[in-house]
Amino acid sequence: MDWEAVRARGNGEVPILVACSAPRQIEAIRRAGLAVVEMEPSEAAIGERITLALIEAVANDQLHAGDRVVVVYSGFEAEALDSLSVIRLGEHLERLTSHDLKALETWVPFETLKAVVDVAVEIGREGREGKPVGTLIVVGDARSVLARSRPLGFDPFRGYRRKERNVRDLRVREAIKEIAQLDGAFVVARDGTVEAACRLIDAPVTGLTLPKGLGTRHWAAAAITEATSALAVVVSQSNGTVRLFQNGEVILRIAPMRHARAMKWQDAETEPGAS
Repeated sequence: MDWEAVRARGNGEVPILVACSAPRQIEAIRRAGLAVVEMEPSEAAIGERITLALIEAVANDQLHAGDRVVVVYSGFEAEALDSLSVIRLGEHLERLTSHDLKALETWVPFETLKAVVDVAVEIGREGREGKPVGTLIVVGDARSVLARSRPLGFDPFRGYRRKERNVRDLRVREAIKEIAQLDGAFVVARDGTVEAACRLIDAPVTGLTLPKGLGTRHWAAAAITEATSALAVVVSQSNGTVRLFQNGEVILRIAPMRHARAMKWQDAETEPGAS
């Protein structure tokens, strides 16, 4: 890309952000006077990379709730900018500000949270073997979460060394996508280590309220985040929507991006038929 030409085509009023993972390109982009959203190298599909770029931009205070973002990307042919999506950051996102994300990083590192959201969005978009898959991933405060849950049976992660079960490892995320077909929740420590899988959450739901149509996984996510300091990420089996829970409430909702359709960040209050 001719980054100088990109900057020159801007009118100075609309910010231009470039999401990039290549160090040499990042340096060139900055020399041209453009803002960079630094990403980790990833083999994930374009939809997931756009999702993570938006989350990173919010964390860096480069985007805000209510912003309209025009995303230009290679949707069909590598190295060719052939697709454009207009994404409206949902008004509900105002509850997940950059300040909030940076506060979360004090106990759940942002890289861990990004990795969990990444795998959740992939599960929601792709399912497994052509079938929709739903799952629950609880992140942080692992000791308290384990104390408020019990095994449903065989734990596929048991017996592996810590470095062999870190969610930041692409191979571990692929394993999570396979295991997500089984019942129960994943428990992930703040450093990204998968502490357990196939866990039944046993936390009270008394006093909790959720939007109509949300199923057992969502109630379990609300309950465990109300009872502990953990975050919970739920993938809806019915439609692939990903929700992030904190303190018993939905704080972020990401609709799946399939077949290069525009990804939607929406309000969490109304969605019929989810489970």
